[in-house]
Amino acid sequence: MKTDNKPWFWIPLLNFASGLPYAVIISVSVIMYKKLGISNKDIGLYTSLLYLPWVIKPLWSPFIELFGTKRKWFLSMQLLISIAFLLVGFTIPTNGFFMMTLAIFWVAAFASASNDIASDGFYLLVLPEDKQSFFIGIRSTFYRLAMLAGNGLIVLLAGYLEHKYGDNTKAWSYTMIAVGLLMTFITVYNFFSTPKTEINASEKPVDTNKQSFASIFASFFRKKQIIIVLCFILLFRLGESQLIKMLTPFLVDPIKYELVENGSDEGQIKALELYNLKVKNGEKLSDSELQSLYSNLPILVEMRDQKKPLKEVENKDKEEYKNANKARIDFVDVLIVNKGNQKTIKKGGMGLETEDIGLIYGTFGLIALTLGGILGGIAISKQGLTKWMLPMILTMHLPIIGFILLAHFHPASIYYIYAVVIIEQFGYGFGFAAFMMYLIYVAEGESKTAHYALATGFMAMGMMLPGMVSGYIQEYLGYGNFFIWVFLATIPGIILSRFLIFPKDFGKKSEVEV
Repeated sequence: MKTDNKPWFWIPLLNFASGLPYAVIISVSVIMYKKLGISNKDIGLYTSLLYLPWVIKPLWSPFIELFGTKRKWFLSMQLLISIAFLLVGFTIPTNGFFMMTLAIFWVAAFASASNDIASDGFYLLVLPEDKQSFFIGIRSTFYRLAMLAGNGLIVLLAGYLEHKYGDNTKAWSYTMIAVGLLMTFITVYNFFSTPKTEINASEKPVDTNKQSFASIFASFFRKKQIIIVLCFILLFRLGESQLIKMLTPFLVDPIKYELVENGSDEGQIKALELYNLKVKNGEKLSDSELQSLYSNLPILVEMRDQKKPLKEVENKDKEEYKNANKARIDFVDVLIVNKGNQKTIKKGGMGLETEDIGLIYGTFGLIALTLGGILGGIAISKQGLTKWMLPMILTMHLPIIGFILLAHFHPASIYYIYAVVIIEQFGYGFGFAAFMMYLIYVAEGESKTAHYALATGFMAMGMMLPGMVSGYIQEYLGYGNFFIWVFLATIPGIILSRFLIFPKDFGKKSEVEV
């Protein structure tokens, strides 16, 4: 196979095309559904299920390994992803949008997982190991840049449109259409920029073609230390899998709710009288009295820069009413339990607007991640993975302490949030390079593409299962204790990393110029 290509021209956007769909499906969907009124529990459960295609992608990775070229596969899948995002944009304004958009995201997720398999295989086939170790940091950086383009620039666009139109539904519909058009452009660029020298599967040596699916899978599970390796892959991101699902809700949730003890209309005045007579005295309430409190108590929602009334959302359907007014109902329930004592109610999120999230992750976070990823790849290529494995893992996980501090102290200045995000993003970019390089080591040998897909499939399982219960854990523990739990969840992966065996200089660049 020829390798006389210019990696700098195709590696960045090829990996951007892997990261952007993943970011939109797994991360941006979280804030989108949050802004469209979906609860934390449903967000955690259903968006985590979108990981499933990445979990089970090894089941169809042999097809990509044995049939056609990797280049044809990733170009076809990127086109399908583009169409799916356009459809999500057109579906958001419809009734029953939640399940419909989830179904389309599922199609996009399967296409994205297939795109990852083909892109990873293309990278492993085209570049020798010394170049792989150098560009692993670049790959990781542009993959994460795509994540931040989703969590940053795309969210910033959505926030701008929310304010422009005063309609979250319209804002997110237009945003998803824009994402679909962007993916279309990237697909066209990759068509013209990626090397066309890859050998079709049918042109490979006969013994490669004769490999069966079973033999490909079996050879993976015969690798050295396979039990420890799988445990490490599954547990390494145990904390991050829960953090990523609840971090956006934490940042956008109000700091607190506050009862206003004076009414502006007859309904509010009667509800306040009921509150003072019965709630403060701990007396039992009838269903009609409870409904009056839910509907009419005057409540302010405190965001970072303002306080505004928390309005009741009218809806005839009982279940839809409960979902639409969840914030009001939950706060009233807490007031009843605490006999009206608001001082005992803990602060919640950080009260940021959608644009704040996009700005934080799309500017300083972007710069920090870029530096971290590049430095991580350079460090491994110069001194090998063994020297940097533990320092990189610690650099990736320790910044979670910053979110613990934010949740407990709620600093007034937004610059504290910037500082935590900058440190976390640099640590992620620097540390994740080690994990990705280790997965390349795991995939070494015949059938690299399928074996790498198996490794990343187990990684996705380690993200999916904890993420599914993250919303339930967060609502039970509260944000402060939840982040403590997330930090503790990183410990098993750190311990297991000390038992991994791989060549001392694996990933170290040879004297050959890159």
